[in-house]
Order: sequence, then structure tokens, then C-alpha cells
Amino acid sequence: MRGLLLAVLRDAPGPVPHQRLDQVWHDDVQRARALAGLVTDGLVEPVGEESFRLAGDGPPVPLPRP
Repeated sequence: MRGLLLAVLRDAPGPVPHQRLDQVWHDDVQRARALAGLVTDGLVEPVGEESFRLAGDGPPVPLPRP
């Protein structure tokens, strides 16, 4: 699962919309858990609220202020 998500992100020229990642795997819970794990492990970073990219594939993303 993680490998499938990473493959989509690697092949994309820029941030990948969440909807595109939703097409990778049919089980919403497993997909969300895998994506969250990739973010936690520092391999993937969110871009805004609806897209993701490989970590380091662009300018730094500011963290939201509490």
C-alpha cells in the first residue's frame, strides 16, 4: 500500500490531489493509515489541505499556527 502511494507521488510532476491518491487503494481506512504513516515517517508532506508530495520536492510548507 505505501509503495503504491509513493509510486503515484514519485511519478507526479507536482503535488498530488487527495482524490488521485484515493484511486490507489479501495479500502479507505487502510489508505488513510498508510498515508498518515508516510507523513509521520517524513517521506510525504501535505501541501495545503487537499494535496500531498514527496518530502523535499518543493519549497518548505509552513506549519499551521495553533
